[in-house]
Amino acid sequence: MIKINQRKNDAGGFMKLPCLGLALILCAVTGAAHAKQEEKPEFRFAAILNDGMVLQQEKPIKIWGWAKPDTQVSVTLTQDASKGTTAVEAAVQSGTRKGVAVKTSDDHSVRMRYEEKNPPKFSPRTIKTTAGADGAWSVTLAPAKASFQETWIVAKSSGNTLAVENVLIGEVWVCAGQSNMGWGNFNRKERVAASSDFPGMRYVAWHDSYYKPLDDVRSKIRWQECSPEAARGFSSVPYLYGMFLHRYLKVPVGIINVARGGTTGDTWCLREELDSLQHITVKESLRKYDVETAIWDNPAEVKRIMAEWEQAKVTAKIEHEEKLAKAKGEGKKEPRLRLPKQPADPRSGWSPPAALFNATVVPIRHLGVRGILYYQGENNVFGRWTRYEHTFAKVPVSFRKAFGDENLPFGCISQPGWGAFGTDPEVETVTGGYAMIRDIQRRALKDDPNAAMIATYPTGNSYIHPGEKFPVAEYASLWSLAKVYGQAIVHRGNHFEKMVIKDGKAQVYFDSDPVVYERWKHIENNASWQVLPQPRQGKAAIKGFIIAGKDRRWYPAQAQENRVEGTWTIEVRSDLVAEPVAVRYGWANWPTGNLVGRERLPVPTFRTDDWPIVEGVSYSEAAKKASTDKIKAMEKEGKTFALDRKLRQLQLDLPKLETDLYKGDAKKQLESKLARIETILDELQKDSWLSKNLEKDFPTAVEQLKAIRNTLRHHETHE
Repeated sequence: MIKINQRKNDAGGFMKLPCLGLALILCAVTGAAHAKQEEKPEFRFAAILNDGMVLQQEKPIKIWGWAKPDTQVSVTLTQDASKGTTAVEAAVQSGTRKGVAVKTSDDHSVRMRYEEKNPPKFSPRTIKTTAGADGAWSVTLAPAKASFQETWIVAKSSGNTLAVENVLIGEVWVCAGQSNMGWGNFNRKERVAASSDFPGMRYVAWHDSYYKPLDDVRSKIRWQECSPEAARGFSSVPYLYGMFLHRYLKVPVGIINVARGGTTGDTWCLREELDSLQHITVKESLRKYDVETAIWDNPAEVKRIMAEWEQAKVTAKIEHEEKLAKAKGEGKKEPRLRLPKQPADPRSGWSPPAALFNATVVPIRHLGVRGILYYQGENNVFGRWTRYEHTFAKVPVSFRKAFGDENLPFGCISQPGWGAFGTDPEVETVTGGYAMIRDIQRRALKDDPNAAMIATYPTGNSYIHPGEKFPVAEYASLWSLAKVYGQAIVHRGNHFEKMVIKDGKAQVYFDSDPVVYERWKHIENNASWQVLPQPRQGKAAIKGFIIAGKDRRWYPAQAQENRVEGTWTIEVRSDLVAEPVAVRYGWANWPTGNLVGRERLPVPTFRTDDWPIVEGVSYSEAAKKASTDKIKAMEKEGKTFALDRKLRQLQLDLPKLETDLYKGDAKKQLESKLARIETILDELQKDSWLSKNLEKDFPTAVEQLKAIRNTLRHHETHE
């Protein structure tokens, strides 16, 4: 875990110096030497402490940085404008800052938006300390109340002055994950940004990756006030989430966005937490990464790799000249020159184990924050759910260890949906990675009082980045307002509680009575593919349930609401499952589920069974091929099951449908049967895969259908 060295400060208390223990540098367990980090300036704040920032209210305020080793450092937090501006001028003169920060105009004053009555002010607070042998220093100041009053952070050492201005005190949230959290586009963004004059909301974003923990942010970062101009560049979900909190709580809000697109869950973990896992796939991934980084830690090996690359380029050029001459001689099109890619240094790769956590979270671990908003899982959908089953649970643990708060709130936004809408359950239970990811997140957080999976899939569509971001941010803000800030509001849909099997039906019970949406409506905002549920009056068909018996084969289920001894329940059944044992809801990449609960908030994906999740893709080449082949075989088996299910369902549905529709009308019954048979025969003719499998598994089916068709045509002729 992160270890903290303690040194007594001049005020008689203890200060905490950022010193990482051995457990956090296990990325080079091969014994290769680590490259030393770049030398730091003699006197500076940590990079996250800069103009326009927000400090967390009602928590100890930690200020840290670097100075000459063993020199005294004095740190002051003040709202005295004369002292603050004097400190800024002194910092400019000493060369520690370039000048005064550019502020918004008086027309955008925060006091015009939120008028504070008796604003909380405090007298200047000063603590002295001494920099350690490595130059690191840190102080902890007493907590302060939220305030829109401009605050300055001032540090002095050896005749030099540091100053951070335009600081507010309020609520600070860290937003992490992948492109769902990092991308900025959403429907109506230009219109929303044009009115986004919220100088009390501040935003900072960066992403970085490194194979070992960093003690400071390597990027040049700056906090931004939320203005119409700046808001256009903010990531959508963090921005909207911060806006919701800011407008509801009426306190300053600071958003720290460290998301990076295309990242897996294990990159958002402490390395020590990953090392504690015993799963073979996780261990293989870590071992492989350690071998790769060890090679690049060796200058001789790097020199050899680059020399081989240079030689490969020379060889490629020679081969290209030969191909070019041959093509010209034969009068053919000139081939393209294809050079080998430059070898990539894995130590700063895109999404290696623990790497983003090392470079973005660890450097700001001393900062006071209210909570974590996490939006990731998509990149673990594509055959990578094996390790996600084990690594995701380590994500909230890692954030809490890093920030030194075992109760730190952790909100996980679930994946909305992608792919085909309402596909067959036989296949979805094998390849429905989004459902698996949602289920893994739900199970990992369900017993955590300070965490939750925030259901969002009704906002989804066939594209991985749905245009509607308002519902996503709103659902997340409802959770934090209710569970973190103690507001008396409904923050989630109904949760599954229990299932009772009775008379061939599964009675599913929830913690309160849900309502149902009738349909999915295409909305108008230049996104015709975007769908959102619309409320209705009266009853609607319940969609999204599948059911299984002891054979663990899944079938589409009929569901209807009922009252059993005065308690509301949903009864789930299928004609093809006489003795049900398990039910799942929303189990698809893009679910058809339309069940919502209190305040029309979506009911999350859930399952009543505890059957093991199918293994995903492993990491060694042999294991990867074996697991990939296994998944393909299960996909094929699922399609075979689907075909069997459709035929058996047809045998049940056709007579009943015709009886109900055409009672006493023999002609219409004949026409209906012929139409159904012709449809099936046409489908078999068009679908080569279906026809092939039918010929294999049911060789007489086509001839039987044709015989029945001919018989029916004979009867029709003689009617």
